[in-house]
Amino acid sequence: MSLSFKGHTVVITGAGGGLGKAHSLFFASRGANIVVNDFNGKAAQAVVDQIVAAGGKAVVNTSSVTDGAAVIKTAVDNFGTVTILINNAGILRDKGFKNMSDKEWDQIIEVHLKGAFSCTKAAWPIFRKQKFGRVINTASAAGIYGNFGQANYSAAKMGLIAFTKTLATEGAKYNIKATAIAPIAASPMTETVMPPEMLSKLGPEFVSPFLGAVCHPDGVDASGRVFELGAGYVGEIRWERSAGAIFKTDSSFTPSAVKAKFSEITDFTKADYPRSMQDIDAMGKLEAAKKIASNEQASPEVRFDGQTVIITGAGAGLGRIYALMYAKLGANVVVNDLNEKGANSVVEEITKAGGKAVAAIGSAEDADAIVKVALEKFGGVHILVANAGILRDKSFTAMTEQEWDLVLAVHLRGTYKCAKAVWPIFQKQKYGRVLTTCSQVGIYGNFGQANYSTAKAGIMALTKTLSMEGRKYGILANVIAPSAGTAMTATIWTQEMLDAFKPDFIAPVVGYLTSKDNEDVSGQLFEISGGWAAETRWQAAFGYGFPSTKPFTPEDVVAKWGEITKFDERATNPTTTGEAIQRLVENFDNTGTKAKL
Repeated sequence: MSLSFKGHTVVITGAGGGLGKAHSLFFASRGANIVVNDFNGKAAQAVVDQIVAAGGKAVVNTSSVTDGAAVIKTAVDNFGTVTILINNAGILRDKGFKNMSDKEWDQIIEVHLKGAFSCTKAAWPIFRKQKFGRVINTASAAGIYGNFGQANYSAAKMGLIAFTKTLATEGAKYNIKATAIAPIAASPMTETVMPPEMLSKLGPEFVSPFLGAVCHPDGVDASGRVFELGAGYVGEIRWERSAGAIFKTDSSFTPSAVKAKFSEITDFTKADYPRSMQDIDAMGKLEAAKKIASNEQASPEVRFDGQTVIITGAGAGLGRIYALMYAKLGANVVVNDLNEKGANSVVEEITKAGGKAVAAIGSAEDADAIVKVALEKFGGVHILVANAGILRDKSFTAMTEQEWDLVLAVHLRGTYKCAKAVWPIFQKQKYGRVLTTCSQVGIYGNFGQANYSTAKAGIMALTKTLSMEGRKYGILANVIAPSAGTAMTATIWTQEMLDAFKPDFIAPVVGYLTSKDNEDVSGQLFEISGGWAAETRWQAAFGYGFPSTKPFTPEDVVAKWGEITKFDERATNPTTTGEAIQRLVENFDNTGTKAKL
């Protein structure tokens, strides 16, 4: 079976060079009509000329990817429709976190995330109407594992993975499939960060055929899934979650209790492999938590005497409970919230109980002002709990640009700004704890929450990068995905769930992770709800190595799909980009004359 794309129209962003050019040439060689999008009109025209000279059909589009309507209009005007969208456009603005400017952060988020949103949004109604569509989002190992000097890039690339998972969920009934790839290939972008000898083995032509296999109507079903590939190697990655620990949900559930049982939270001997938010018996775990004996306490007790903690979104819900816990354990608490009444109410609660607290009214994006309050009132800051958030849930079809922008600003940019504001203080004092807030929606995607899932996943990768950059300064950073009854979840949960999953059952894990007692846990992701806490991490399939001497074909991918997606005893758990590309590097010497890897 030969997979032809005759009659298909493929829109490829950032297609003037590198991967985008290779994708354009590949799909054109298989009969597709190509829209070559690039801000560099000369480069885009050169790709079009090459396709036309070979007997293919292609046109140039030079619109910004943030003007997705203009990009897709070119496809419709010239070829009548669009069937495949490859969101490939990207830029780098690498910088150590301390020196990263807001402009360098915003530019990366704009091109990678807003661009993918805008182009997909424009194509979506066409895909729905014709009951067919394929979306490829280009992530990166830096997004999956975090990467030093790439807080902006890693956040954007991880955001694309959750965006992909949500699109896959929403598109299923319309035969719209979305796949995320994390390719490593030679390009003008990678030339700035990789040595020439490695780049020579990483031709972009070793990526494009995989897209053919997952985009063709008769190809493999890779919707909602993530793949690492390059130099002839292809492998799937998925989430792996520990069985976790269950705590009695009474007054004995404290940070000291978490400390005593922390090794159970990170024990993967009985792991599961969730693909959606529904892949957990949360109510069953809550009921089990009610039946066990009171929790043992570690000694000495976890406390925060003399330390100052900033908590964003602390006027209600989870943030309020965090504030009360920290104050009870001796911390000075900065209660940040947009709602002045809510923030002042929490401060009053704390001071009446004999604690120390101050309100900092304003958006989490106004982080410098929040930190200023901490310094003026308490003379320092030691812990940041980035908790502020909003929901603007809407199906992807109905979601507005404003609803996308607002959720990304509050969650992702707000977290970035707060971390940025405390970073020089933490570096100077050689100590700091950062706790950020993801969501199961950010891990697994969820219908009607493309904006929220993207933002939350971005926070995950930002945190992993912060953990890498901060460790030598005594700064630890972790991210949690809590499930609790709050004003936010009240819009989508039943009253029974709101009553059962109290914010009180999240706070003890937050307390331990941000304490001095946690001396080395950093860069890790924890799911928490109803007295249960577990660690979630990536698992990589052993995958399959095609010969690195010539590009494989889509048909080869279909034939080896079982091995590409097989998770057996050879699966690994990479935590860095270096570990992740090990299999790919091993494939450099695969000439096809010896046994396949």
